[in-house]
Amino acid sequence: MSPPFGRRAFLDQTMAAGVGCLAASVVGPMAHAWPGSVKSQRSLFDGRTFAGWRPMPRLPIPRDVVLANLPPDQLKAAVFQWYEEHHRVEEIKYRGRWEVKDGTIVSGHNPIDSMHGAYLVSEETFSDFELELETRPDWPVDTGIMVRAHELGNMGFQVLVDHRPHGCIGGVYGNSIGGFIAAPFIMTGDRLSEMRVGNLRQTAPTGSAIPVKPDFGASFDDFLKCWRVNDWNHFRIRCVGQLPVITTWINGTKVCELNTAKIKAVGYDPERVAKQLGNAGHLAFEVHDVSLKNPLRRDRWEVGAVCRWRNIRITEL
Repeated sequence: MSPPFGRRAFLDQTMAAGVGCLAASVVGPMAHAWPGSVKSQRSLFDGRTFAGWRPMPRLPIPRDVVLANLPPDQLKAAVFQWYEEHHRVEEIKYRGRWEVKDGTIVSGHNPIDSMHGAYLVSEETFSDFELELETRPDWPVDTGIMVRAHELGNMGFQVLVDHRPHGCIGGVYGNSIGGFIAAPFIMTGDRLSEMRVGNLRQTAPTGSAIPVKPDFGASFDDFLKCWRVNDWNHFRIRCVGQLPVITTWINGTKVCELNTAKIKAVGYDPERVAKQLGNAGHLAFEVHDVSLKNPLRRDRWEVGAVCRWRNIRITEL
């Protein structure tokens, strides 16, 4: 039985309302052939609407809720209840900015100076798969692609698109499942006009994430050779296994591979993670919140910055 939830009707109405920018029409996914593969690839974004996706607030999951080891179907209600009880209903209602422009999803804050975060979460769940997409983030933004995620969006494995100072692109982060980071490199860059970046270079890590060594990590030089600065970049993400092996490629170059069943890090409990996430999970795109108490401050997401997503396709394995 789900835990008590005092204002369930209000929250259900809030979830149904979504964000004003979100399209309401529904169109089914389109099937595509994938040359050289016996599997079929299909689109998860029709280029015109948000059919198959829904916006969610980015609600960091309180530690006591995580440690309660609730089954997945009870977690959402417990998290919402915690935020209600702590008088943070505004965060529950927040959905961010999600728009479709010229066949592209544009994500950001709404209003542009908001401090809250949000996700766009797939309605479907996926077990073993290869996901392909293109993204073009402004500088600086802190975003990523959630795989095997809970319906909240904010619990699962995140493929990093931290296009910001002290960020990593293509590594893997344990979102609300231990706070580990498997980062082949940490980078920074110089801000240019129109939210562009120049002089990408390696730098020291910062923050409280627990570093773990990936099973494979590209060098920063290899990343620079493949990354198209201030342009569109193609991601391929392979996710296989109950506690999955996650492999990432950027523009055809392998960047990271991590066997999440073998991670040894303080706070990461593979048995608990397997129970909380199950054998299949949602996909999600992130708009990170901003905290003026965090040293990154607006380096995490500049006022008015956006990230763009397009050509989102999946092959179930």
